[in-house]
Amino acid sequence: MEGKKMLVRSKRNKVFLGVLGGIAEYFNVDPTLIRLIFIVLLVLSPVTMTILYFLAAIVMPGEDEAEKPVEERLDDVIREVENTLSSEEKNDLIKALALILIILGSLYLLTSALPLLFMLKMPSGNTLLALLLLGIGIILLMRGE
Repeated sequence: MEGKKMLVRSKRNKVFLGVLGGIAEYFNVDPTLIRLIFIVLLVLSPVTMTILYFLAAIVMPGEDEAEKPVEERLDDVIREVENTLSSEEKNDLIKALALILIILGSLYLLTSALPLLFMLKMPSGNTLLALLLLGIGIILLMRGE
């Protein structure tokens, strides 16, 4: 199996758990492109994409990692998330999350302000959600400075 290409979580092209970087390396494309596609899908279906991301992190082995049972991979992913959140990269992760929230909030506001442009009918509760996302994003961004 040495010559066989495997889908693994990347250590080189890693922002969070290396899932998107691993997919980019497998298909030999720019990781930024995969991340942008993921962000678009995340905006369209946040719960589904979040669940799929973490499932992929559990199912995909890490780079240079021997084949492990799923339970051990789950433990590894949990440990990696804890390490990421407790390390110095935490500040960068919080800033990235803040920017994502601001972008999501802006998109929600834009679609509710210009429904004809996007041909979407947004319930009035989405305006409140948009403002909430924007507010949380701005607060996180200001705290990270």
